[in-house]
Amino acid sequence: MVHWAGVEPTTFAFGGRHSIQLSYQCFGAHRLSYSLPGIKRELDFPAFRGLHGAMKRLLLLLALSVATLHAQSDVPNLSLFSGGEGVIGQVNAIAVQADGKILIGGNFTTVNGVPRLNLARLNPDGTLDRTFVEDIALAPNGEVNAIAVQPKGGIIVGGAFTQVGQFETANIARYKADGSIDKTLGGGGDQPGVNAPVFALAVQADGKIVIGGNFNTAFGQPRRGLARLAADGTLDGSSIPQHALNGEVRAIGTAADDSVIAGGKFTIEDQISRNLIRIPHGQ
Repeated sequence: MVHWAGVEPTTFAFGGRHSIQLSYQCFGAHRLSYSLPGIKRELDFPAFRGLHGAMKRLLLLLALSVATLHAQSDVPNLSLFSGGEGVIGQVNAIAVQADGKILIGGNFTTVNGVPRLNLARLNPDGTLDRTFVEDIALAPNGEVNAIAVQPKGGIIVGGAFTQVGQFETANIARYKADGSIDKTLGGGGDQPGVNAPVFALAVQADGKIVIGGNFNTAFGQPRRGLARLAADGTLDGSSIPQHALNGEVRAIGTAADDSVIAGGKFTIEDQISRNLIRIPHGQ
């Protein structure tokens, strides 16, 4: 934790090999400093004296981001498949892009010693793609449970989080192929996301996005356990009656005919079978 109003330095460790030490001197010179192995930087901010707490926190976050970039450049880019310490944390989801790059999501802090928060992309050879979400401030602020890739390159991420970057979105987000955040998902309304964790994602052949989880609203509209978005990210019509599904969806797949198969722990009204449902294409 950063000491917002003190002189004691705070150290952020990444994988036990590299660390960032960040401190803020709140008296006298109002100084920010950070240090890495062989690197030390000090920045004087005389104007800090008149700033409110929120602005001080923002500047401290920016300083941490700068220091993080230095930390990344200091670490050799080894393949995760043949060397290095791997992922520090837990990987919950994997998706492979058309170009062979590999997306991983979960609850982690570093990938082969480089800071990555819950989301990262690897090159086909297993080395870290340092162009994707290089600034950890752009990463989801909570656990990632599912990843899916649209035909045109959109990267859908679902899980248990409230923000990606400084953009507020509940439990689902879309990144562009370059790692920037696509804020139009869901139509850009004032209730972005779903109101409980997302556990599963699938993309149909036409680019539509199917979302499974433990929610009952999606982008402000009633949706229980399952929701579907059009390829452009706007909310699609309900695929099943909203009162019919009772429980949570944990897995989603698409069949050759583009029908959707969903599994989890649920019952369906007027059906004896439970925990598995098939939704025909076009429904």
